[in-house]
Amino acid sequence: MENHRTKTLYDYHVWANQQVIEHLEQMPEKIYKETLKSVFPSIHDVLVHLYIVDIIWLGTMKGKSSQETMKEVERRKPELSGAAIEELEVFYEELSKEFYDFFSEQKDLERVIVAEHPKYGRCEFVLADLIQHVVNHGTYHRGNVSAMLHQQGERGVPTDYVFFLLE
Repeated sequence: MENHRTKTLYDYHVWANQQVIEHLEQMPEKIYKETLKSVFPSIHDVLVHLYIVDIIWLGTMKGKSSQETMKEVERRKPELSGAAIEELEVFYEELSKEFYDFFSEQKDLERVIVAEHPKYGRCEFVLADLIQHVVNHGTYHRGNVSAMLHQQGERGVPTDYVFFLLE
């Protein structure tokens, strides 16, 4: 894949996830696993959700059926359930490599992907739009993490796109 703006957005997604993970690694583990009254029971649960949904969208981009993709999710779930932040960091790094390997095989990010959705049936997506969705979804949930940190009296870490551009 050529140096496309969509790839830059994915680079931002990887960078922002890494910023959050590195920030959490500096805190006591209880902050990461603390049960809260929030959108998710814990920050750990937010990060596992984000990881799993990234797997689902990568499977969709690769043309896998929802059944194949869910089998992959179920295969990976056990190692995630009690994962420390350092372990989750490795899982995130490996998954981003899977995305980059997929991207390296793509000649046209504007091509249409047809997917069968269990609820919506046959769907057509432009590949670049799905990548944008992965990034937006990540941004949304990194905001959840920031709010959950504030709820515990901790600071979040800036992950706005402009900070990525300034690096």
